[in-house]
Amino acid sequence: MRDAGLRIKAPAKGFTLVELMVSVAILGIGLTVVANSYIAALKGINSASNIIGALNLGREKLEALEIFSLTNGLFISDSKAILQTPGKNYNYTQQVSEVTESETLAKYLLQVCLNLSWQEQNATKNVIFSTYLSKQKQ
Repeated sequence: MRDAGLRIKAPAKGFTLVELMVSVAILGIGLTVVANSYIAALKGINSASNIIGALNLGREKLEALEIFSLTNGLFISDSKAILQTPGKNYNYTQQVSEVTESETLAKYLLQVCLNLSWQEQNATKNVIFSTYLSKQKQ
């Protein structure tokens, strides 16, 4: 028997428009997730950099106060300043007060509290240092 001129067409090779649209949508969602992760990582790096800068600045200030207390002694005082570093300004507060926990320690030491604060992503962040240093020499 003859096929009477009927031929079965082979399936078309390639992708349909719907398949292409679905794959582009999936690719777009994946790239959005990757981009958001990258932005979050950059914000985390910036935040860590600010904290490290504040810690280094506070350490330097405490070391300078320790040297000053050993050579001259400290006085009870409060002071405020704005410390400028490349790329960031820190609000600096220093409080030197009497030791209240122990009368024996209060004879020789003063409590020193340093507070460094800065603006980051519409929020105020801060680092606080506290220690005891020698009183003014009599």
